[in-house]
Amino acid sequence: MKVLKSYGSGIKEATLQPKMIFILWLRNFIFGLALFYVFFRFLTWSIGNSVLADSLLERFDFSVFFEILVHHDEAMNLLLMVGFVLILLYFLVSVFLYGGILSILTLPPEAKEERRRLAQTFFQGAGKFFGRFFRLSIYALLLWVAFFLINLLLNPLGKLLTGNGSNEWMGFYFFWIRVAIGLFLVFLIRMILDYSRIEIVILDSQAVFLSFLKTIKLVFQQFGKTLALYYLLVLTGIIVIIVFWVANSNLPSFSSTWMTVFIPFLVAQLFIAFQGWLKIAFQSAQLVFYLSLSAI
Repeated sequence: MKVLKSYGSGIKEATLQPKMIFILWLRNFIFGLALFYVFFRFLTWSIGNSVLADSLLERFDFSVFFEILVHHDEAMNLLLMVGFVLILLYFLVSVFLYGGILSILTLPPEAKEERRRLAQTFFQGAGKFFGRFFRLSIYALLLWVAFFLINLLLNPLGKLLTGNGSNEWMGFYFFWIRVAIGLFLVFLIRMILDYSRIEIVILDSQAVFLSFLKTIKLVFQQFGKTLALYYLLVLTGIIVIIVFWVANSNLPSFSSTWMTVFIPFLVAQLFIAFQGWLKIAFQSAQLVFYLSLSAI
């Protein structure tokens, strides 16, 4: 019951936060646009106005694309470097925004002035907790190292079960078992970090590592319920992704080139906005669940 109540509260709260959804959409839109610009400049510099460029515009061919990469290795190295910088910046901005999300979600009902000045409250909270959340990301490397070690330990087990690859059927099943284990561990680590951030904000704690350890204990003490809530939210995301995929796959043909470009672009932007909504739903639902445990 507590899990369903937290889930419903999270979904409702996320729906009531269009301004925060817009901020998260804008983050993805800006970085997506920057990545597209860099990639587009690389292609135009590499192939210019050649026949090859025309053929790529008509039908994207991966073999041709990889040939371009081979013959323009210096530009490719630069592209990879810029891509790495953008990914790093995206990570830092994401860490920054978590503080803003939780600062808004933890406002008491009587804080009407703070809610009215949402942007100011959001970015103040983001700045306040950025350092702590960044340190939390560093401590989380312990969990990611454990994740990679577990995957390394699965290699000899896989060789044993598949007879060094001679049993193809067992290899097929073991591959999907590894995927399931990998996803389970990734979700578990992300869930622990979510609750760690929540505890840091609720308690305004400077002891980041202690909060990190406490939330690991909390997650395992309430293992079934925390997993149930997290996977309910994951399932919600999967369902909506399928809806978007079906909608995008069944878009009608338009006689206007402008409409042919604009409608898929609009669907893509709605999907990006949905990702922001889902992130808020995760934080809000887990916040309600955390507070319900604190009230016991």
